[in-house]
Amino acid sequence: MKNILQLSVIIFFLASCAFHTPEFRGDENFKLEKIDGKTIQFNAGAKVYNGNWFGVKIKPSMLDLYVEDQFIGKVHLDKKVKMKSKRETDLSAPFTAQLEDGAMLKLLKHATKSEINVRLKGKVKAGVFIFSKKFEMDETKTIPGNVLKLRN
Repeated sequence: MKNILQLSVIIFFLASCAFHTPEFRGDENFKLEKIDGKTIQFNAGAKVYNGNWFGVKIKPSMLDLYVEDQFIGKVHLDKKVKMKSKRETDLSAPFTAQLEDGAMLKLLKHATKSEINVRLKGKVKAGVFIFSKKFEMDETKTIPGNVLKLRN
């Protein structure tokens, strides 16, 4: 009975804690790795500040991908990413995009532009220890158009 009471107090304490959404602080990078049919693999990174007193893990999640407000497909975070508490962290993570039919032609149309607006929308799963929660994400970023050209 004593263990159940202690566990209940710990769960209540953790559930009542305020969660601060991590802030993007620049130094964004994007590198196209591989194009294979309707699958695109890439790495994306940024400096992110976690204002919470605890570390946060971003778990593999699925998001909708829009380029210049046109739906292109789904993006999957391939592995979990850890953010340290009360620090600015350089995050870099591998992603895989599954494209819709005709999406490659839409992407090639935008490859000649100097800047492209990319929007990611969906739910991101984040966790602390054994607790996790899904958060709505709707981020729009501008990337250089030349990243759509595959480099070796």
